[in-house]
Amino acid sequence: MSALLRVQDLRVRFRTMGPLKALATGTKAPFIDAVCGVSFQIRKGETLALVGESGSGKSTIARTIIGLQPALSGSIRFGAQELIGLTATERMPYLRRMAMMFQDPVGSLSPRLTVQSLLAEPFRIHGVSNRDGGAEAERLLRMVGLPADVGRRYPHQLSGGQARRVGVARALALNPELIIADEPTAGLDVSVQGEVLNLLARLQDELGIAILIITHNLNVVRHMADRMAIMYLGRVVETGSTQHIFDYPRHPYTQALLSANPVPDPDAVLNRIEIKGEVPSMLRRPSGCEFHTRCQYAQEICRGVFPEPSASGDDAEHSFKCHFPLKHESGPRWEKSTALTS
Repeated sequence: MSALLRVQDLRVRFRTMGPLKALATGTKAPFIDAVCGVSFQIRKGETLALVGESGSGKSTIARTIIGLQPALSGSIRFGAQELIGLTATERMPYLRRMAMMFQDPVGSLSPRLTVQSLLAEPFRIHGVSNRDGGAEAERLLRMVGLPADVGRRYPHQLSGGQARRVGVARALALNPELIIADEPTAGLDVSVQGEVLNLLARLQDELGIAILIITHNLNVVRHMADRMAIMYLGRVVETGSTQHIFDYPRHPYTQALLSANPVPDPDAVLNRIEIKGEVPSMLRRPSGCEFHTRCQYAQEICRGVFPEPSASGDDAEHSFKCHFPLKHESGPRWEKSTALTS
Protein backbone atom coordinates (compact mmCIF):
# COMPACT_ATOMS: atom_id res chain seq x y z
CA MET A 1 0.00 0.00 0.00
CA SER A 2 1.36 3.44 -0.94
CA ALA A 3 2.16 5.94 1.79
CA LEU A 4 -0.35 8.66 2.67
CA LEU A 5 2.37 10.72 4.38
CA ARG A 6 6.07 10.31 3.67
CA VAL A 7 8.67 12.26 5.67
CA GLN A 8 12.21 11.99 4.30
CA ASP A 9 15.42 13.32 5.87
CA LEU A 10 13.53 16.12 7.66
CA ARG A 11 15.69 18.74 9.40
CA VAL A 12 14.38 21.56 11.60
CA ARG A 13 16.59 24.24 13.08
CA PHE A 14 15.92 26.91 15.74
CA ARG A 15 17.99 30.07 16.16
CA THR A 16 19.26 30.51 19.73
CA MET A 17 20.26 34.19 19.49
CA GLY A 18 19.89 37.13 17.14
CA PRO A 19 22.45 37.93 14.42
CA LEU A 20 23.87 40.96 16.27
CA LYS A 21 24.36 39.06 19.53
CA ALA A 22 25.95 36.16 17.65
CA LEU A 23 28.34 38.59 15.96
CA ALA A 24 29.17 40.33 19.25
CA THR A 25 29.83 37.08 21.10
CA GLY A 26 31.66 35.43 18.22
CA THR A 27 29.14 32.57 18.05
CA LYS A 28 29.56 30.85 14.68
CA ALA A 29 26.52 28.56 14.94
CA PRO A 30 23.76 30.36 16.90
CA PHE A 31 21.17 27.61 16.44
CA ILE A 32 20.16 24.13 17.50
CA ASP A 33 19.09 21.28 15.24
CA ALA A 34 15.90 20.03 16.89
CA VAL A 35 15.15 17.44 14.18
CA CYS A 36 18.06 15.76 12.37
CA GLY A 37 17.34 13.70 9.28
CA VAL A 38 14.09 12.05 10.41
CA SER A 39 12.36 9.71 7.95
CA PHE A 40 9.13 7.71 8.29
CA GLN A 41 5.90 7.02 6.44
CA ILE A 42 2.25 6.44 7.33
CA ARG A 43 -0.10 4.37 5.20
CA LYS A 44 -3.82 4.99 4.86
CA GLY A 45 -5.78 3.77 7.88
CA GLU A 46 -2.79 2.88 10.05
CA THR A 47 -1.42 4.37 13.26
CA LEU A 48 2.23 5.32 13.72
CA ALA A 49 3.53 6.37 17.14
CA LEU A 50 6.46 8.75 17.63
CA VAL A 51 7.96 7.86 21.01
CA GLY A 52 10.71 9.45 23.07
CA GLU A 53 11.64 11.58 26.04
CA SER A 54 10.46 15.18 26.34
CA GLY A 55 12.54 17.41 24.09
CA SER A 56 13.36 14.68 21.56
CA GLY A 57 11.69 16.59 18.71
CA LYS A 58 8.34 14.79 18.44
CA SER A 59 6.06 17.83 18.63
CA THR A 60 8.40 19.84 16.38
CA ILE A 61 7.92 17.22 13.67
CA ALA A 62 4.13 17.47 14.03
CA ARG A 63 4.15 21.26 13.81
CA THR A 64 6.40 21.12 10.76
CA ILE A 65 4.10 18.68 8.97
CA ILE A 66 1.10 21.01 9.29
CA GLY A 67 3.12 24.11 8.44
CA LEU A 68 3.40 25.83 11.83
CA GLN A 69 7.18 25.42 11.81
CA PRO A 70 9.41 25.78 8.73
CA ALA A 71 11.78 22.98 7.76
CA LEU A 72 15.45 23.60 7.10
CA SER A 73 15.59 20.79 4.53
CA GLY A 74 14.11 17.42 3.65
CA SER A 75 10.81 16.33 2.19
CA ILE A 76 7.22 16.05 3.44
CA ARG A 77 4.96 14.44 0.86
CA PHE A 78 1.22 14.12 1.42
CA GLY A 79 0.02 11.72 -1.22
CA ALA A 80 1.85 12.82 -4.36
CA GLN A 81 2.29 16.45 -3.26
CA GLU A 82 5.48 17.88 -1.78
CA LEU A 83 4.48 20.28 1.02
CA ILE A 84 7.84 21.90 1.79
CA GLY A 85 8.20 25.07 -0.26
CA LEU A 86 4.49 25.70 -0.71
CA THR A 87 3.03 29.04 0.33
CA ALA A 88 0.31 29.18 2.99
CA THR A 89 -2.33 29.56 0.26
CA GLU A 90 -0.94 26.64 -1.73
CA ARG A 91 -0.95 24.42 1.37
CA MET A 92 -4.61 25.05 2.25
CA PRO A 93 -6.15 22.28 0.07
CA TYR A 94 -3.81 19.74 1.69
CA LEU A 95 -4.37 21.06 5.21
CA ARG A 96 -8.08 20.27 4.72
CA ARG A 97 -7.07 16.64 4.45
CA MET A 98 -5.14 16.55 7.74
CA ALA A 99 -5.90 17.81 11.25
CA MET A 100 -4.02 18.19 14.51
CA MET A 101 -5.03 17.61 18.11
CA PHE A 102 -2.78 19.78 20.26
CA GLN A 103 -1.23 18.69 23.55
CA ASP A 104 -3.20 21.04 25.82
CA PRO A 105 -6.90 20.21 25.27
CA VAL A 106 -8.24 23.39 26.90
CA GLY A 107 -5.43 25.77 25.92
CA SER A 108 -5.88 24.89 22.24
CA LEU A 109 -9.49 26.17 22.34
CA SER A 110 -10.15 29.90 22.12
CA PRO A 111 -11.67 31.09 25.45
CA ARG A 112 -13.75 33.70 23.58
CA LEU A 113 -15.71 31.19 21.47
CA THR A 114 -18.39 28.70 22.40
CA VAL A 115 -17.87 25.06 21.52
CA GLN A 116 -20.37 25.42 18.67
CA SER A 117 -18.36 28.31 17.20
CA LEU A 118 -15.11 26.38 17.63
CA LEU A 119 -16.52 23.41 15.74
CA ALA A 120 -17.83 25.64 12.95
CA GLU A 121 -14.50 27.47 12.63
CA PRO A 122 -12.81 24.97 10.26
CA PHE A 123 -15.66 25.44 7.76
CA ARG A 124 -15.21 29.23 7.83
CA ILE A 125 -11.41 29.04 7.51
CA HIS A 126 -11.57 26.74 4.50
CA GLY A 127 -14.46 28.55 2.83
CA VAL A 128 -17.03 25.76 3.16
CA SER A 129 -20.20 27.89 3.03
CA ASN A 130 -22.77 25.24 2.16
CA ARG A 131 -22.92 23.80 5.69
CA ASP A 132 -25.09 24.83 8.62
CA GLY A 133 -22.64 25.55 11.45
CA GLY A 134 -25.08 24.64 14.23
CA ALA A 135 -26.11 21.37 12.60
CA GLU A 136 -22.49 20.44 11.89
CA ALA A 137 -21.53 21.17 15.50
CA GLU A 138 -24.31 18.90 16.79
CA ARG A 139 -23.26 16.15 14.34
CA LEU A 140 -19.64 16.33 15.46
CA LEU A 141 -20.58 16.35 19.15
CA ARG A 142 -22.71 13.24 18.66
CA MET A 143 -19.82 11.59 16.83
CA VAL A 144 -17.57 11.97 19.89
CA GLY A 145 -20.26 11.09 22.44
CA LEU A 146 -21.12 14.56 23.79
CA PRO A 147 -24.65 16.00 24.21
CA ALA A 148 -25.75 18.89 21.99
CA ASP A 149 -25.96 21.34 24.90
CA VAL A 150 -22.15 21.22 25.23
CA GLY A 151 -22.14 23.44 22.14
CA ARG A 152 -23.34 26.39 24.25
CA ARG A 153 -20.46 26.14 26.72
CA TYR A 154 -17.11 27.91 26.72
CA PRO A 155 -13.81 25.99 27.05
CA HIS A 156 -13.37 26.90 30.74
CA GLN A 157 -16.71 25.18 31.45
CA LEU A 158 -15.48 21.84 30.13
CA SER A 159 -13.73 19.03 31.97
CA GLY A 160 -10.41 17.77 30.61
CA GLY A 161 -12.08 14.78 29.01
CA GLN A 162 -14.80 16.91 27.43
CA ALA A 163 -12.22 19.38 26.09
CA ARG A 164 -10.26 16.51 24.56
CA ARG A 165 -13.41 15.16 22.89
CA VAL A 166 -14.16 18.62 21.51
CA GLY A 167 -10.61 18.63 20.12
CA VAL A 168 -11.28 15.29 18.43
CA ALA A 169 -14.58 16.62 17.05
CA ARG A 170 -12.90 19.72 15.63
CA ALA A 171 -10.18 17.59 14.06
CA LEU A 172 -12.88 15.50 12.32
CA ALA A 173 -14.83 18.51 11.00
CA LEU A 174 -13.52 18.42 7.41
CA ASN A 175 -13.31 14.62 7.14
CA PRO A 176 -9.49 14.43 7.17
CA GLU A 177 -7.46 11.49 5.96
CA LEU A 178 -4.79 12.01 8.66
CA ILE A 179 -5.03 13.10 12.30
CA ILE A 180 -1.90 14.15 14.19
CA ALA A 181 -2.56 13.57 17.91
CA ASP A 182 0.03 15.23 20.16
CA GLU A 183 -0.10 13.58 23.61
CA PRO A 184 -3.85 12.89 23.35
CA THR A 185 -4.05 11.52 26.92
CA ALA A 186 -1.87 14.12 28.68
CA GLY A 187 -3.35 15.41 31.93
CA LEU A 188 -6.34 13.05 31.87
CA ASP A 189 -7.41 10.52 34.49
CA VAL A 190 -6.71 6.91 33.56
CA SER A 191 -10.40 6.13 32.98
CA VAL A 192 -10.77 9.17 30.73
CA GLN A 193 -7.59 8.23 28.87
CA GLY A 194 -9.17 4.89 28.04
CA GLU A 195 -12.33 6.59 26.78
CA VAL A 196 -10.36 8.92 24.50
CA LEU A 197 -8.21 6.11 23.09
CA ASN A 198 -11.24 3.90 22.47
CA LEU A 199 -12.96 6.84 20.79
CA LEU A 200 -10.01 7.38 18.44
CA ALA A 201 -9.80 3.65 17.68
CA ARG A 202 -13.54 3.48 16.93
CA LEU A 203 -13.46 6.52 14.66
CA GLN A 204 -10.42 5.15 12.85
CA ASP A 205 -12.24 1.86 12.19
CA GLU A 206 -15.37 3.67 10.99
CA LEU A 207 -13.72 6.38 8.90
CA GLY A 208 -10.43 4.79 7.84
CA ILE A 209 -8.35 7.69 9.16
CA ALA A 210 -4.58 7.41 9.52
CA ILE A 211 -3.21 8.61 12.87
CA LEU A 212 0.21 9.94 13.83
CA ILE A 213 0.23 9.71 17.63
CA ILE A 214 2.95 11.51 19.59
CA THR A 215 3.49 10.25 23.11
CA HIS A 216 5.92 8.98 25.72
CA ASN A 217 3.23 6.70 27.18
CA LEU A 218 4.14 3.22 26.01
CA ASN A 219 0.86 1.74 27.20
CA VAL A 220 -0.90 4.10 24.78
CA VAL A 221 1.47 3.00 22.01
CA ARG A 222 0.80 -0.69 22.62
CA HIS A 223 -2.96 -0.08 22.66
CA MET A 224 -3.12 2.15 19.58
CA ALA A 225 -0.16 1.90 17.22
CA ASP A 226 0.49 -0.47 14.32
CA ARG A 227 4.08 0.77 14.04
CA MET A 228 6.33 2.93 16.19
CA ALA A 229 9.42 5.09 15.78
CA ILE A 230 11.73 5.73 18.75
CA MET A 231 13.34 9.18 18.88
CA TYR A 232 16.43 10.32 20.74
CA LEU A 233 17.89 13.82 20.53
CA GLY A 234 16.04 14.68 17.33
CA ARG A 235 16.77 11.43 15.49
CA VAL A 236 14.84 8.21 14.92
CA VAL A 237 16.99 5.41 16.37
CA GLU A 238 14.60 2.48 15.85
CA THR A 239 11.42 1.87 13.89
CA GLY A 240 9.20 -1.11 13.13
CA SER A 241 5.96 -2.85 14.02
CA THR A 242 4.86 -2.14 17.57
CA GLN A 243 4.59 -5.77 18.60
CA HIS A 244 7.99 -6.69 17.18
CA ILE A 245 9.76 -3.79 18.89
CA PHE A 246 8.09 -4.57 22.21
CA ASP A 247 9.15 -8.21 21.87
CA TYR A 248 12.57 -7.71 20.30
CA PRO A 249 14.04 -4.22 20.87
CA ARG A 250 17.42 -3.87 19.16
CA HIS A 251 18.58 -0.42 20.30
CA PRO A 252 19.71 -0.13 23.97
CA TYR A 253 17.72 3.11 24.35
CA THR A 254 14.53 1.36 23.22
CA GLN A 255 15.20 -1.48 25.65
CA ALA A 256 15.60 0.97 28.53
CA LEU A 257 12.37 2.81 27.63
CA LEU A 258 10.40 -0.44 27.49
CA SER A 259 11.85 -1.63 30.79
CA ALA A 260 10.62 1.57 32.48
CA ASN A 261 7.05 1.08 31.29
CA PRO A 262 4.68 0.77 34.31
CA VAL A 263 3.15 -2.68 34.75
CA PRO A 264 -0.31 -2.85 36.45
CA ASP A 265 0.60 -5.95 38.44
CA PRO A 266 1.91 -5.60 42.01
CA ASP A 267 3.37 -9.13 41.85
CA ALA A 268 5.22 -8.65 38.58
CA VAL A 269 9.00 -9.11 38.64
CA LEU A 270 10.43 -5.86 37.25
CA ASN A 271 13.76 -5.71 35.46
CA ARG A 272 14.33 -1.98 35.19
CA ILE A 273 17.28 -0.74 33.15
CA GLU A 274 18.57 2.56 34.50
CA ILE A 275 20.10 4.91 31.94
CA LYS A 276 23.09 6.68 33.49
CA GLY A 277 23.78 10.38 33.02
CA GLU A 278 21.79 13.31 31.69
CA VAL A 279 20.37 13.84 28.21
CA PRO A 280 23.04 15.79 26.29
CA SER A 281 22.29 19.34 25.21
CA MET A 282 21.39 19.83 21.55
CA LEU A 283 23.83 22.75 21.63
CA ARG A 284 26.68 20.31 22.26
CA ARG A 285 25.78 17.07 20.56
CA PRO A 286 28.11 14.13 21.29
CA SER A 287 30.15 12.86 18.37
CA GLY A 288 29.43 9.49 16.81
CA CYS A 289 26.37 7.75 18.21
CA GLU A 290 24.74 10.42 20.36
CA PHE A 291 23.53 7.82 22.86
CA HIS A 292 27.05 6.56 23.61
CA THR A 293 27.42 8.88 26.64
CA ARG A 294 24.61 6.97 28.41
CA CYS A 295 24.89 3.52 26.83
CA GLN A 296 26.25 0.62 28.89
CA TYR A 297 27.30 -1.24 25.72
CA ALA A 298 29.23 1.63 24.06
CA GLN A 299 32.56 0.79 22.41
CA GLU A 300 35.24 3.00 20.89
CA ILE A 301 33.56 3.05 17.47
CA CYS A 302 30.39 4.42 19.04
CA ARG A 303 32.26 7.53 20.20
CA GLY A 304 33.48 8.51 16.75
CA VAL A 305 31.26 6.99 14.05
CA PHE A 306 27.52 7.56 13.66
CA PRO A 307 25.81 4.19 12.99
CA GLU A 308 24.15 3.54 9.64
CA PRO A 309 20.57 2.16 9.55
CA SER A 310 20.49 -1.62 9.95
CA ALA A 311 17.69 -4.11 9.38
CA SER A 312 16.37 -6.82 11.67
CA GLY A 313 16.64 -10.17 9.95
CA ASP A 314 13.19 -11.46 10.93
CA ASP A 315 11.16 -8.29 10.20
CA ALA A 316 11.80 -6.31 7.03
CA GLU A 317 10.23 -3.14 8.48
CA HIS A 318 12.24 -3.24 11.71
CA SER A 319 15.34 -1.03 11.43
CA PHE A 320 17.68 0.57 13.96
CA LYS A 321 20.84 2.67 14.23
CA CYS A 322 23.29 0.92 16.53
CA HIS A 323 26.80 -0.49 16.08
CA PHE A 324 26.11 -3.24 18.64
CA PRO A 325 22.38 -4.06 18.56
CA LEU A 326 20.86 -6.25 21.25
CA LYS A 327 20.37 -9.94 20.60
CA HIS A 328 17.43 -12.03 21.78
CA GLU A 329 18.78 -15.53 21.54
CA SER A 330 21.58 -17.39 23.29
CA GLY A 331 25.03 -15.91 22.88
CA PRO A 332 26.46 -12.40 23.38
CA ARG A 333 24.06 -9.65 24.38
CA TRP A 334 25.07 -7.59 21.36
CA GLU A 335 26.33 -8.22 17.87
CA LYS A 336 28.13 -6.12 15.28
CA SER A 337 25.48 -4.53 13.05
CA THR A 338 25.27 -4.76 9.27
CA ALA A 339 24.31 -1.49 7.58
CA LEU A 340 21.51 -1.36 5.07
CA THR A 341 22.71 -0.96 1.50
CA SER A 342 19.56 0.76 0.24
